[in-house]
Amino acid sequence: MALSFLNPFFLFGLAAAAIPILIHRLTKRKAMTRKFSAVRLLLESQRIVTRPQRLRHLFLLALRIVAMISLVLLMARPVLTEPGILVQEEKAMAIILDNSLSMAYLEDGGERYDLAKKAVKEVMEGFNGQVAILPTASFHTSRLRQESQIRWMTREEALKELSSIPLSYGRGDLNACLHLAYQKLKELKMDKEIFIVSDLARGDWEGLALNKLDVVPADVGMTLLRIGGSGRNLNLTVKEARWVEREAVVGVQSHLEVTVSNLSDRSGTALVQLFLSGIKVDQKLIDLNAMGEGKVHFELSLDKKGWINGEVRLSSRDRLSLDDSFYFPLKVREKIKVLIIDGAPKASLKESESYYLLHALRPDDSEESPFIPRVISEEEVAKTDTNLYEVIVWMNAARLQGSQLTSLLGSGKPILLFLGDQVVPDAYNRIPLFPWRIREMNVARTGKPERIAQVDDRLDFLKPFSGPGGESLRAASFQHYFKVEGSMKSLLIFGNQDPLLVESEIGKSKILLFTSSGDLDWNDLPLKAAYLPLIQGMIREAIGTFGDSIPSTIRFGEPFGEKTPATQIAGPEGGPGIYQFFPSSGEVRQGVNTPFEESDLGKLTEEEVRKKFGKKDINIVEYKEGGSGNLQTNRKEIWPFLLAFLLMVLGVEMVVANGVPRGRE
Repeated sequence: MALSFLNPFFLFGLAAAAIPILIHRLTKRKAMTRKFSAVRLLLESQRIVTRPQRLRHLFLLALRIVAMISLVLLMARPVLTEPGILVQEEKAMAIILDNSLSMAYLEDGGERYDLAKKAVKEVMEGFNGQVAILPTASFHTSRLRQESQIRWMTREEALKELSSIPLSYGRGDLNACLHLAYQKLKELKMDKEIFIVSDLARGDWEGLALNKLDVVPADVGMTLLRIGGSGRNLNLTVKEARWVEREAVVGVQSHLEVTVSNLSDRSGTALVQLFLSGIKVDQKLIDLNAMGEGKVHFELSLDKKGWINGEVRLSSRDRLSLDDSFYFPLKVREKIKVLIIDGAPKASLKESESYYLLHALRPDDSEESPFIPRVISEEEVAKTDTNLYEVIVWMNAARLQGSQLTSLLGSGKPILLFLGDQVVPDAYNRIPLFPWRIREMNVARTGKPERIAQVDDRLDFLKPFSGPGGESLRAASFQHYFKVEGSMKSLLIFGNQDPLLVESEIGKSKILLFTSSGDLDWNDLPLKAAYLPLIQGMIREAIGTFGDSIPSTIRFGEPFGEKTPATQIAGPEGGPGIYQFFPSSGEVRQGVNTPFEESDLGKLTEEEVRKKFGKKDINIVEYKEGGSGNLQTNRKEIWPFLLAFLLMVLGVEMVVANGVPRGRE
């Protein structure tokens, strides 16, 4: 242990210790000579009184000298130093550097990652051994797993390598880093050390499992340098953006739902801003409870089809800005054109077979409907260009023309078939394209109609009907339907196990067969609340539009689902954003966002860290820039003790000074 001074030039002030001596000598008063009687008694009295006063004056002088010296030393700021956690003998050191997203948090002294790099430079200051630097983030994971690319370096080479390692937008992989560190250290026959520089954010550390790694050799030292405080930091982030209607259609009012998470132990407020194609279209304020979530809804009506680049930005007071943006591509399609072939048209529209289906696709003839239906008779089919429509619906047609079906199926058009009282089963069964056969008509006994008992909830459009929300569908009564058998997938099944709705794929096309009527002739389904979402869902299922308006997002560092080359068209270069692909099926876009786990700035405690390392002893040190966290030496300033001593000396001096008679001082 050694003593040093932060302001050594103030030590010249020790000369000021002579000031009290000069003051005492210059201000000493000379006694006046007076003639009195009994002079012998006065002289004797003077000798008796002067002796203790002289001692008191000398003590007072010493106190003032000590006070002056203490003041000078206090201004010079003495510190006691001893060797720090780094020993400078020659050895091998593997430095695991946390460069994950959470290290972008802005501390009072700067960004955590900059502080981490500064700490690593202090670690290597004066170091004479060999160094290997292993960044943790997923951006480097593939490189880390290629052990040959991790090399031992001199101090100068390591410093150059350190400056080239960027902060990542992804998660860290401590398991991979520690595994490689153990493997590299086995190569050398010298003292070994693993040095981890991290903020201990839970997103990375909770996944650490030493039981999956090699046994840590006993001769390997382990030191963890913690960057930032131990408490949870304030942070808000966007968790998800979801298109409520599942499909964006031109000219149709739709809703975007944004979920915002407050990953903090105190409440927060944020301004949620929505950008489409780089232009801000709306913004809303949201208040969030501690560790809570909230949802913001934006109402939108889009006027162009095609892809749109969307972004949600948060404006808040947190200090981690890299996770304040959420990117999503939005695919907008034209309204779905549906051709309905009515096999039983009537003079009164309400009596026609297609009446209820038409109003299910376009309720109240609203322009807000995503469908544009057109009804024609069987005689008009030959004169109609079916290429203008995306789905064809046949309702209660007596016979189907095989040539027409072949043409439609060859072009990949989806087809919906509703049966009815005019259907001739043999005419349908003679069409070789169908994988099923229509059998006899089933007529329910009086008072005991058939009801739907099973729903295939593996399909998106049927999921709402599989649980408590399906009471309306299961309450529908069916008096008549055709039995069918063959190669097919049953989607809706009666209690007697006969199918009501089946699906089959023929070539590129999909066919849905409804074994009862689409109107009130054979059932009361059109009067139930479930009829509209069921019919619209069947159309969407037929053309496969469910869930493609906003493709599922991936987190930075995860692989793309597409195998074709990706081009980034939005977001910071090489980071989160929107990526574009061109597979054989056409243009595809995908959103890439920061890992949600990295936004959680809760920290592992020292006890939790030690528990993860088990019996392996690990030295945990908190890094403080320019303070007691110096890595080469441990410093302890003693000015607080000097200040207390100075105050005590001044107090004693005051008491002693007040006890000295003024005439004698």
